[in-house]
Amino acid sequence: MKFTPKHIEGNVNVSKTHPLAELGWLVGGLVLLALIFYLSLGVSTDIAVAKIPVSAEVWLGEHFIGRMDALENESLQRLLQPLLDSLPADSPLHEYRFQAQVVENEQTNALALPGGHIVVFSGLLKQAESENEVAMVLAHELGHYAHRDHLRRLGRGLGLTVAAIILFGQDSAASDLASKFFLVSESHYSREQESAADRFGLELLVAGYGHAGGATDFFARVGKGAGSRIPYLLASHPHPDDRVKELQELIAARGYRVDAVIPLGQDLRKGLPLSKESPDKEPASVEDRQTSRL
Repeated sequence: MKFTPKHIEGNVNVSKTHPLAELGWLVGGLVLLALIFYLSLGVSTDIAVAKIPVSAEVWLGEHFIGRMDALENESLQRLLQPLLDSLPADSPLHEYRFQAQVVENEQTNALALPGGHIVVFSGLLKQAESENEVAMVLAHELGHYAHRDHLRRLGRGLGLTVAAIILFGQDSAASDLASKFFLVSESHYSREQESAADRFGLELLVAGYGHAGGATDFFARVGKGAGSRIPYLLASHPHPDDRVKELQELIAARGYRVDAVIPLGQDLRKGLPLSKESPDKEPASVEDRQTSRL
């Protein structure tokens, strides 16, 4: 009897799907899992932020400030103090010991680091023209602390960095790259957070100085060189002109006075640490400063 092999119609070990299609499904599944992880990380961060004690923040802040060549500036601290004194008695910001520091950097920027370290770049100080403008910047950063934005912006970055360390090891090149990338890419505030910090800063500026002079001057000056609005469509910061408009509307709605501002001293403009022997320590007399705040 002659054996005739039967033709096999199908093979469970061989997929009928094209390999590229299977690759697409695999990549899509991994992307979906990564997206779910990213979103859940954001939710868990918001929950954890409310429970992180200031003492833990101080430890984290020392880690960040240790990477920066930050210099304490007595004059900058002097501008910060009236704002702190104007905080409501029940404000959680009283738990912090705020330090105003300067970093030599030409960017017009300021940072709210964990633990109460407010870092102002020397480039911002060189562009500012009054104490009130710098005070508005400091008050804006205090707004981020009040809303705990400074921790939320780091939450996802820290979580993703920890995940990379678990997967690849602490000393691996992949973990080091993830740390540098995620901590930078996730360190931006949202537009809502920026606007809320502007509103908080305006209220604190008025409480500390008695008027809203200087609240919009810096943003207006930066706005002249901002150019097209197109780059701001995907940016975290609103366009400077929009920030000026929102603050002006708020000033008018609340009936805040806009009085003369105090010229910026050379100690702050240079962004250098202020020595006790510096002749520019007081850019305006105590009487003039008190008058400007009333």
